[in-house]
Amino acid sequence: MYGFDDAVNGYYDVADQLSSYLRARASDEFADERDAKRSIDSRREFEARRERVRTDFTTAIGGLPDRPADPSVERRGALDREGYGVELLTFESRPDFHVTANCYVPEGEGPHPGVLFLCGHVDAAKADPWNQRAAVELALNGFVVLVLDPLCQGERHQYRDPETGEAVVAGGGGVFAHCYAGQACFYAGANLARYMIHDARCGLDYLLDRDDVDGDRIGVTGTSGGGIQTLYLSLLDGRIDAAAPCCAVTERSEWLGTGKRIDAEQAPYAAIPRGINFDDFLTGMAPRPVCVGAAAWDEYFPIEGVHESVRRARQVYDLYEARENVDLVVADEPHCSVYELGDGIFEWFCDRLGDEPFESHGEISVLDGSDLHCTPDGSVLAAYPSERTIDDLIRAYVHDRHPDAGRSADDDTVDAGAVRQRVVDALGLDREGCDLHPRYVAHDESDGLEVDHVFFKTERDPEVVVTGVLVSDPDVETESPAVVIYEDGTEELADRRDEVASLAGEYGTVFAFDPRGVGAVRHREIPIPAWVDDYDGIYGTEFKLAYDALLLGAPLVGMRVYDVLRALEFVRSQTDCGRATLVGEGVGAYHALYAAVVDTDVETVDLRALGPSFREMATSREYPYDARLTAFDVLEDCDVPQLLAALEDRGLVGQNLRVDRVEN
Repeated sequence: MYGFDDAVNGYYDVADQLSSYLRARASDEFADERDAKRSIDSRREFEARRERVRTDFTTAIGGLPDRPADPSVERRGALDREGYGVELLTFESRPDFHVTANCYVPEGEGPHPGVLFLCGHVDAAKADPWNQRAAVELALNGFVVLVLDPLCQGERHQYRDPETGEAVVAGGGGVFAHCYAGQACFYAGANLARYMIHDARCGLDYLLDRDDVDGDRIGVTGTSGGGIQTLYLSLLDGRIDAAAPCCAVTERSEWLGTGKRIDAEQAPYAAIPRGINFDDFLTGMAPRPVCVGAAAWDEYFPIEGVHESVRRARQVYDLYEARENVDLVVADEPHCSVYELGDGIFEWFCDRLGDEPFESHGEISVLDGSDLHCTPDGSVLAAYPSERTIDDLIRAYVHDRHPDAGRSADDDTVDAGAVRQRVVDALGLDREGCDLHPRYVAHDESDGLEVDHVFFKTERDPEVVVTGVLVSDPDVETESPAVVIYEDGTEELADRRDEVASLAGEYGTVFAFDPRGVGAVRHREIPIPAWVDDYDGIYGTEFKLAYDALLLGAPLVGMRVYDVLRALEFVRSQTDCGRATLVGEGVGAYHALYAAVVDTDVETVDLRALGPSFREMATSREYPYDARLTAFDVLEDCDVPQLLAALEDRGLVGQNLRVDRVEN
């Protein structure tokens, strides 16, 4: 007994089918977005759209926390430098949740224009030499500059062993920690961006409260992840007078074709069908000034998309007769810092907000990172005994938004029909399927068993090919054929020979099945970035595909559950049986569980090595991250305990519902 050879035994090239499928689905949405934007020909129409985008985006990230009325700000020290000073600050954006910041203050009483500087993904964050140089250049040109450490960076690391200080989750200058926490946010129906935006808005509060800052001249800038935060504030905070997002703007269709990953805070759920593109964040400022900083060779944000987004933004600004308020600075550089983009961004800020024309200061010396620490050991967790972590905040969010989530499986208030509908809605399962037209591409008789290799399409526009190995015991009557979903699908069959034979002896017919992207239809490894080699881990191939699916508002886990439902149709059609059995293991156990709740003719469910509930993962300090389980808003009447209770409510008990759990 064996799995498939390459390309479905030479019948179908499936190596890129999942990414092609996602791009094809996105293409229709992009066309609708373009048509909607082209039809706008008045301020009233644009402003109605902008308000909808703000609402949709805020909903997608789980709303924004209330800002503290009187934030606690501590001045932990100050450094005198030639022409400016640096204040070392901490403030609480939430009770017992501290933000570390450096405030660069020019000479003179002011009031000065202020700039909120948001850092991208570098470990040192505010202490990074390039970020220091940018802040100093602005300060020497008369700006008060507040530079924040983002969550999980600088002095705000979140995942370190308390005894050794070693990072437990690390990589990408904060990227991996963001995505680890971001996965928990997704499960709860939120996005890590809600916490990062909140910190930034509290930083704006601080700037505006300073006596030496002119509240009518407030700017914001940052590069890469800091540029994304700048875009978010441009849409959401009307106190900003000028914004310069750098190395953070492109166009989604251009980006989608690169094979690149994005980070958790950069993936608002269903952004593509909601029509939320990069230009929508730029025009959140309209008609206030905005300047896009771009790198001509940027490997993350293609320059073609930069020009397209700027073109669209200028069309909107034309409605206000303010085209001149959209500027573009392009440097002949790869993805880089604000400072490395050159003088253009600084000249623009001086022109739009400053008191004097920009003056370049050449080589700028920087300080050792430890000199800029706002805590004794460079760690808020070490400095404040009662400091909360991002996990604490997510856990509180879960309890507030989903107070009833996590009900036990013996709760007799669970209604199987209601849970089924919730699963259908959450996973996008309510759609017509195509005719299956199964193809039998290999046949074998082994140890008295009939073994057939089969493929068919579960969708046609765009198409999805799935595979499976049908194993039948001619001496056993088939009454409830079993669909079996292993973590690695039919690739495991060589090692599962005896087990599959035993299942065939029990059920008569067994279909070892590969949903899209699994087993014989596994996607080729997407080799960007080259330093990531964990296919199912953070920034791996599954991560890339799952995040693209999130942007489409169609979780990949839901697509695979849909395929399992089609596999059930297949085995029934081949055996003339009305009933069926599902066997799932590991990640496959989740697919089997969700499919069993939706297909009410499944009479037996065998879940092996089923992992923790999504609520447990959303509220745990350490949970088993797996990109294959990326899902959104699955805690309310859609989580493992409710699903198990729904099956029991339907009468599946005892030998009809076997569950082997792997606890977190």
